[in-house]
Amino acid sequence: MSATDGKITLAEAISWTGNWRGAPSTSARAFLIPLADLQGAVAEIQAQTDSPMVRAYLAIDGGVEKLVIVGTQKDKNGVYRDLLPAAGEAAGAGTNSIWDFTDPCPPKCDPSSPLN
Repeated sequence: MSATDGKITLAEAISWTGNWRGAPSTSARAFLIPLADLQGAVAEIQAQTDSPMVRAYLAIDGGVEKLVIVGTQKDKNGVYRDLLPAAGEAAGAGTNSIWDFTDPCPPKCDPSSPLN
């Protein structure tokens, strides 16, 4: 993962999301997301005119729960397709990126929140 902008490669995203699906259970209840990084993900799709959206995948990297976020684009059939970098492309090298910039709760929780 890039230390400065939270971007990861397609291979990392495939591995991490597979880890989540293979996990018997996790402790994550929520995710803390830095606004600047979320804005970066949104900036990749903001020029779209037909309901721009992002998709968040549940993932695990080294035992730590993550959200992996990608931009999407609506196709002619109304399906939102993931905008992914090419396989083997360095994180952030192309037009499309996969973002990993979240911290799970716990430990990054609000202890006074009734949502915990």
